Amino acid sequence: MKKIMVTTLAVAFLSLLALPFGAMAMKSMDHGGGMSMGGDMIMLHGDDVDGVKVSGHMMDVREAMAKHGMSMTHHFMVGFTDSMGKALDSGQVALKIEKPDGTVSDPIPLMGMSGQFGSDITLDQKGMYHFMVGTKLADGKQRMFHLQHEMM
Repeated sequence: MKKIMVTTLAVAFLSLLALPFGAMAMKSMDHGGGMSMGGDMIMLHGDDVDGVKVSGHMMDVREAMAKHGMSMTHHFMVGFTDSMGKALDSGQVALKIEKPDGTVSDPIPLMGMSGQFGSDITLDQKGMYHFMVGTKLADGKQRMFHLQHEMM
């Protein structure tokens, strides 16, 4: 009984800690119906790989993150559709970022969120960023997608 109570309290505490981050993620996903993007929304268009299309966006979150003592600058989200336009929203997705100076990050797991996959990332250099998105979606097939964006 004591173990259950301690576990319940720990889960409740961790849930409270996660609230500000969940709110930031939800705010960044508010697309106003899909076309009305806020001034901080950066659309990323990707390629088709083996019948799957990727599209993504980033939202500048540096101000909100700084309020919580964090250094991340952007919320990165990607979504996948099949050739019929049906969302592919289950599987594993990871991101590697090549910075303008040529360094490449370790893989960053992207968490499933409202039919897309995302994570908070740090883009701290000016220049061209390359986003390599590796997937193993529900069909079990591994795919690699490329998106890019130039930071001014």
